[in-house]
Parts: sequence; structure tokens; C-alpha cells
Amino acid sequence: LLTVPLLMIEFYLILTAVAKVPGGVFWRLLVGSVVMLGFGFAGETGMMDVQLAFWPAMAAWGFIIWEIFKGEASQINAGLSNDHVQKAYRTMTLLVTV
Repeated sequence: LLTVPLLMIEFYLILTAVAKVPGGVFWRLLVGSVVMLGFGFAGETGMMDVQLAFWPAMAAWGFIIWEIFKGEASQINAGLSNDHVQKAYRTMTLLVTV
């Protein structure tokens, strides 16, 4: 259960290493991943109906995808000139979507 939130935090840490990144980016990514995992866990363990848990979990995943591809994190990454950060960011987006 820790791998997804840790990966989301890595987006923030990689960007923070070379640029000033607002704390809101960190919190949006962390909360999105915890919501996704929470509803996924509830659906898989029978705490909630699978269909009722699936849709909020997918909405949270969609929010995460939006944040890293079109949101503030993506915009900050696009403004950076560091090739190593660009490559790490692209690789991590691939890990999240595949």
C-alpha cells in the first residue's frame, strides 16, 4: 500500500530538487493516491460494494493522471531545462500509466 503514495511523493521530490514547487502539488498527489488506494482496498476486501468503490478510486486515479500530465506538476516540469529531471519525470509518468 505504500508504493503508490511514495511514487507520487517522488514526483514532488524530483521537481523540488531543481525548482521551487508549491506544497499544494505535494498534497494533491498524496491525497489523490491515498483516496485511490483507500477505495480500492475497501472494494477488494468487501468493506464496500466493488462498483461503489471502483468509481471513486478511478476518479482519484484520473485526478493523479491529470496532475502529472496537465496540472501544476506537469507545468513546472515543462519549464525546467534539466534533462535528467525531464527523463526521470517521463519515466515515472510511464510507470503510473502502464
